[in-house]
Amino acid sequence: MIRQPMPPRRDMPSDVRDRLRRRLWSELDRPKQPRRSHIRVPVVAATCVAAVLVAGSVVFAQNVSHAPDQMRAAMGVGSEPSPAEAQLDRCYAAALAVRAVPIRPQWKPVATSEVNGVTVTSARVAGKPLFCETTTTAVNVSDPDAVPANAGTTTTGVLFATANGTVAGVTDPRWRSFDLRVTVAPDNTVTAEPEVSDGLFVARLGVAVGPGVKVEAVHETAHTFGPIPPRLVRQENGS
Repeated sequence: MIRQPMPPRRDMPSDVRDRLRRRLWSELDRPKQPRRSHIRVPVVAATCVAAVLVAGSVVFAQNVSHAPDQMRAAMGVGSEPSPAEAQLDRCYAAALAVRAVPIRPQWKPVATSEVNGVTVTSARVAGKPLFCETTTTAVNVSDPDAVPANAGTTTTGVLFATANGTVAGVTDPRWRSFDLRVTVAPDNTVTAEPEVSDGLFVARLGVAVGPGVKVEAVHETAHTFGPIPPRLVRQENGS
């Protein structure tokens, strides 16, 4: 017989531990039902059974956090939100503090990434593109009702730009890839290739992109974006 190694020991989530403890003691406190059999189970044996149940529950609970969502739902344990969903929770709360927005279930994540402590999440809110940038101290959210600032005559348009160098928007479906170029001084430009997911792009330029800064999409030739729409939520780090 081949002995399978035991799974590594993991800390049990506090909510799971409390739920198992309550369930166990509720079973132990339940009044005994009359039984026809006259066989008596020794108290020591019953205590051992309880101990085995608790020990087995510990091993079982150690793997709950790694179980598939369907299995966790069957066990009555809620699944943890994905990183993108967790970011959207924070973005939604910040946007709702400014004005009425579509309800949270209508916020659908597309992609999320973190670079040097700055997380950018792209999403669709009631079908409209939205971008959110978060740090430990600030949240910036694009306006889901804004009209993209198109690059020339193309349908690639910017919807979001921040002081952390994030530029994001929608991509012309005919473009498979392109570069984003920002002119920070007459003789100084910064170029980056955006990440494109489901028709939405996010570029990290590493320089502040504010009003009056020239931003271009370079695809065969340079296409200059129009004025970038204002953000719905605007926070600076430390504010």
